[in-house]
Amino acid sequence: MIFFLLILGASLGSFCKALADRIIYKQKIFYPRSFCFSCRRNLGFLELIPIFSYIFLRAKCKYCKNKIPFEVFLSEIIGIFLICIAYFFNTNLYDFIVFSFFVFNLFLLSLIDIKLKAVPEILLWSAFFLAGFYAFKMEEIFYIFIFENLKEGFLLYAVSFSGALFLFKSFILFLTNLKRKNKISDNLGDADIIIVACIGGILGFKDGFISLFIACILTLPFFIIKARKEKELAMIPFLTLSFILVWIFRINYETLL
Repeated sequence: MIFFLLILGASLGSFCKALADRIIYKQKIFYPRSFCFSCRRNLGFLELIPIFSYIFLRAKCKYCKNKIPFEVFLSEIIGIFLICIAYFFNTNLYDFIVFSFFVFNLFLLSLIDIKLKAVPEILLWSAFFLAGFYAFKMEEIFYIFIFENLKEGFLLYAVSFSGALFLFKSFILFLTNLKRKNKISDNLGDADIIIVACIGGILGFKDGFISLFIACILTLPFFIIKARKEKELAMIPFLTLSFILVWIFRINYETLL
């Protein structure tokens, strides 16, 4: 079972990297088959085997000998890590499958966000609905119409976190505009609001705020460097990393209790 998880995780990680590259470079999603971006040659079956192909080919294309980006290998390792988290920290098959789709969706969004500082809306809303399928409880449908009983649940957490982040980002935008009197600055990125709604919906108020706080701490060094160069900072990778860290810690803490 462990070997199957390793292969599955590496394959999904490799798939996310390949799909992200096609979206970033505006290639067709399903055609042509996997190829080398340097020489454009289609990859053979053995070259598609994750981890091993990178090692045995010594990180070089079999045909043109150009170096295979290390990000390809790293994505496969991250894929193994994500699938193991999904498997060992969920108690049933449904949760494992939905959570796997969710975290790999976050990983795909992170890869795209790093390069483009923007992500496709279909992937954003896919993440939101996957989070809903994972954390939503049927009794929440009744709580929507009986507000005094709406004390917890995916919908309450998601709406609360997205609303709070919207107000916070609007305030930051207001402060930014005060410094740039004659300039109109763009919004800081509505994609982050949807991702935070997903994270808050799954983790709840306490752990959701902890996750958001950790993400902010992780971004500080990068934000300072980017601010000097007046470049945008991709936030989704940090939100994803903080979510994973809090998720692991929370499950371990609940297990100990």
